[in-house]
Amino acid sequence: MNAMLAPELADAVDKFGARYDTAQNLISECAAHDWARIALVMDVSGFLEDGDHWYATEAEQVLAASNYEAAKRMFTEECGPIGGAWDDTGWLMYDADNPSAVAVAERITGALHGYPILDEEDHSEREHAAMIEEIEGSPLTLPDGVGGEDVLSALDFPQLGCITMDMVEEALSGMGYVACSDCEEWLTPMDSRRGEPLCRECALEESRPVETSVVPIPGGQPWQARTVYEHGEPLTAVLTPYLDGYAAKQGAAYREDVRAIVRGSAQGYRAVYGRAA
Repeated sequence: MNAMLAPELADAVDKFGARYDTAQNLISECAAHDWARIALVMDVSGFLEDGDHWYATEAEQVLAASNYEAAKRMFTEECGPIGGAWDDTGWLMYDADNPSAVAVAERITGALHGYPILDEEDHSEREHAAMIEEIEGSPLTLPDGVGGEDVLSALDFPQLGCITMDMVEEALSGMGYVACSDCEEWLTPMDSRRGEPLCRECALEESRPVETSVVPIPGGQPWQARTVYEHGEPLTAVLTPYLDGYAAKQGAAYREDVRAIVRGSAQGYRAVYGRAA
C-alpha cells in the first residue's frame, strides 16, 4: 500500500511546510501507521501546533497549548487512544480514510474558525497559572508570605504578558506594603506618611556619619593637603531606641528621622566635626 498525503494536506504543506522534507516525513509517518492517506488538523493560520513552537507572545503560546490539548481530548473521546486512528507528533495527524477521525478534525477546524478557543475553562486555567508564574518570576522580590496568586487577585484586569513591575508594586501598595528605599525588603507601615521608608539594616547604614580628615599630599608643600571623606561605623547605640521604639511600632524607619537623630546626637556631632557639641 502506497502511503500518501490527503489532497488538502498536500496543499497545506506547500503553503505552510517549514522544511523541504515535511511531505516526505509525513508520508513516512503514514506508512508507519499503516494508513493509506494521512491528514493534519488545521487551525485558522495553518497546522494546529502543540504550543512548544515559537510564538510572538506568551498569550499566543498558552492559547496554542490549550487548543492542542483540547483537540487531543476530542480525538480520544471520539476515536479512541492515541496511535490508532490518530497520533501526536507536535502536529495532530490522523487517518484521512477514518470517518470518525475526519469528523473530529473538521469539527475542530470549524470551531476554531468561529471562535479561537476550544475549551474556555482549560484556557483560563492555563492563562491564570502563566500570569502567576509571570509575577513570581519577575525581578521584583515579593514579601514573605505573599505569592503571585495574592498579587494577581489585587490587580485590575491583568493581561498575560502585560503585567509590569509598576503594576505589581501598586498592587502590593494596596495590600499595605511599602518597599524599603535602599533594598528589596518590604515593610508594612501602620500609618501613611511622607518620606523614605527604610528597613532596620538600611537605617543603620544610613546612620554612618561622614567623617572628614585632612591628609598631606606626598611630596607637596607643608600647607598642601587634601580632605578625605569616609563613612564611620553605624551609630547603633544612638539609633537603637528609635528603631526599637517608634520604628518598630510604625513598621518602618524613615531616612529623615535617622539623619535628624544622627545630627542631633553627641556621637554623631563629634564624628562629623571632630569635637563635642
